[in-house]
Amino acid sequence: MSSSYAETFATGYARGAFRRASRPRAIAALVQAAEEKSAKGEHAAAEALYRMAADAGDHRAVVKLVNWPGIRENHAAMEAVYRAAITAGDVQSSASLAALRARQGDTAEARMLFTVAIESGSVNALTMYAAFLHNHGEPGELSEAIEHRRRQVAAGDTGSLPILGALLLKVPHRQVEAEAVLRQGAALLENRCRCLLAALLLDQGATSEAAELIRRVRATGDDLVRGYAERLAEEYELPS
Repeated sequence: MSSSYAETFATGYARGAFRRASRPRAIAALVQAAEEKSAKGEHAAAEALYRMAADAGDHRAVVKLVNWPGIRENHAAMEAVYRAAITAGDVQSSASLAALRARQGDTAEARMLFTVAIESGSVNALTMYAAFLHNHGEPGELSEAIEHRRRQVAAGDTGSLPILGALLLKVPHRQVEAEAVLRQGAALLENRCRCLLAALLLDQGATSEAAELIRRVRATGDDLVRGYAERLAEEYELPS
């Protein structure tokens, strides 16, 4: 299938999907159709459908698209995918774009994008920001950020627990403290802490406890934390 025909097909499919169904269902239909086309080897059509879904703000499609041959090797193309998705409301792409901009040397925009993503509740943004400070921050900035968040937690700001835990996870020999911080947040029903703790426990092989945390996030979390929990469950083949 030629690229022009694929674009025409995807545009028509998207128009029909959005006419027949609600926006979330239409986007889900685009992603499903893209997966089916990809499985059949119809890669041009699959890429066009993923792009339609990504441009509508679907992060699953964004992930597929930025890893697509011809895009993953091209930072400008990746940036365009992320920016279109952000414009459509995909908060998680803010953190991904931040990491990309940091690699390109624009740490000022990276910081701004990380702030947006973290304040919006993205779990991935927490660990990605910690990695950013470790790899691109000023000397001592990661340690200063940890001490700042410790003071906030000590003053009663429990909202700082998730980012404190994420920052500590990036420092060698601080995993025990990080786990304690995340457990404190999880005990306070903080779903981002539950997510990060579940990921840590899965790495340690504590599958049963992690699965229970994921179950609670699924039951009580918003779309961002549920999405993170679902990806963990899929990666570690946990029961649905």
